[in-house]
Amino acid sequence: MTRNIKIRWIISLLSTLFSRERRTRLVRPCTIDWNKTLVPQTVHVSGNTIFYVVKGAGEPLILIHGYGAGSWLWEKQFDLLSQRYRVYALDLLGHGYSDRPRIAYTPDAYIHFLRDFMDAVGVEKATLIGNSMGGGLAWSVAGLFPERVDKLILIDCIPPDVLGQVRNDSFRALADLERHPFFLYLVYANRNRDSQKWILQECVVDKTLITPEVVDRQYEFSRIKGTTWSLYSTFRNAKDAVKLKDILPRIKQPTLLIWGEKDLLFPPSVGELLRQAIAGSILHVIERSGHIPMWETPEKVNPLILAFLSAGR
Repeated sequence: MTRNIKIRWIISLLSTLFSRERRTRLVRPCTIDWNKTLVPQTVHVSGNTIFYVVKGAGEPLILIHGYGAGSWLWEKQFDLLSQRYRVYALDLLGHGYSDRPRIAYTPDAYIHFLRDFMDAVGVEKATLIGNSMGGGLAWSVAGLFPERVDKLILIDCIPPDVLGQVRNDSFRALADLERHPFFLYLVYANRNRDSQKWILQECVVDKTLITPEVVDRQYEFSRIKGTTWSLYSTFRNAKDAVKLKDILPRIKQPTLLIWGEKDLLFPPSVGELLRQAIAGSILHVIERSGHIPMWETPEKVNPLILAFLSAGR
């Protein structure tokens, strides 16, 4: 852990003891701030209310965001893809404007949640497009429930050994605290606007993209009651994802991997290992882009997505 990151987390822990910002109740918006043409939707999945948006007609695509994020990360793909496809973007259980039940957020819980979401919205089979943890969910569902997945697009997605492979300062700091659950929970409980900004800046090469408005999106989510538990529990259970490593060779769907050249969380070498594990998959590395290239460099990513989706049709 670097000295600056150590200082950040020490300050964070100490400040927790003296000031705790009040958490807010979950209030779902009536409009989508990142796309005013969309109408917010909800659906019940295993007794929980899940927030999502949908647009377009044609073959279904499901866009799956990563850890701690929300559907807004697909704002630069949604309108484009919905011109040809029926596109869904959801807030995962425990994230965004979806419910945050007090459950164990295990890889298995997320995988079955995604399958159940498809059932709830009436999608029998879809192409899954996932970033980071969302990509891990996508390849897991494709391997476990192959009849439900047409194609896969994995963008800087997590590998099975997620905690062993992650490289950025913030998550390495959390991994160092994993043996001390109380202090780890305090870090999550003390999320603030600055910590949201640090994490977002680690996800991109061009730091100017992380405007106050973008930080506010994530900060709003972090203040909702139940977020501390959902993120803490997800992190504590992430080590169980390594049990899914044998799924990768079973994936038979056409698979495109897109990776940011400057990804600080998972370097392109992780993408290459996944390419080798998934038979017939293709890897494209995006220059001067980080962990969320579909958002940071959509002008490079979108043509790759469209070309892959249209291939073989």
